[in-house]
Amino acid sequence: MFFWFICCLVDMWLISASDEICPELPPVDNSIFVAKEGEGQILGTYLCNSGYHLVGEKTLFCNASKGWNAPAPECRLGHCPDPLLVNGEFSSLEPVNVNDTITFKCNEHYVLKGSNWSRCLENHTWVPPFPVCKSRDCGPPENPTHGYFEGIDFNSGSTITYYCEARYCLVGTQHQQCIDGEWSSTLPVCELIREAPKPAELELEKALLAFQESEELCKAVENFTQRLKKSGLMMEKVKCSLEIRKADLKAKMLP
Repeated sequence: MFFWFICCLVDMWLISASDEICPELPPVDNSIFVAKEGEGQILGTYLCNSGYHLVGEKTLFCNASKGWNAPAPECRLGHCPDPLLVNGEFSSLEPVNVNDTITFKCNEHYVLKGSNWSRCLENHTWVPPFPVCKSRDCGPPENPTHGYFEGIDFNSGSTITYYCEARYCLVGTQHQQCIDGEWSSTLPVCELIREAPKPAELELEKALLAFQESEELCKAVENFTQRLKKSGLMMEKVKCSLEIRKADLKAKMLP
């Protein structure tokens, strides 16, 4: 109370020195109030005593409107603000003192994101910051441009599969799983299939024709692989070329 009395005297002196008169603020128990004048207004700051934490605005100002911008705050018991964890629980300490440590735990079907503990510091803050409890289930994933996914279950452990429209190749992970509220990989993309150069197409035609005419499977595979190596064709180009053929064949089969 002595500190409050001294600071109130300073406050009254500053207010009387100003052309405008600000209404007197009510005293706040367990706090120190410091007032100063600057840029044509009165600034007032509340500092809670040790063992108490501030609830409300720490700094108030009074301008030419002759009113304070907010009501006086409170200094509540407990050196740091009350802990909070939605969909979880924490070790209870009442009241909280400096250097007290609490631990956090999430409810069933939720996973903890962040630190599982926090400590109350001298400056009335918790460090590390409070964690959050996130559902283990995943929300519906996005569709890639020119693509889609198959799967109706987005719960933890479920799997979805991505596909691309005709004449598009999937680049990325096709099968993804929901793990602790997040999909296992980033969203894949569907890239337009570009036709291979004519010489490469010709070599592929020859290799496929030789493969079809061969009667021995093992020898056919070996010859097909050797032809591809000699022609310099990459497997990605072969795959894309086959995808084009597949799409064209499907289009011809449609009525």
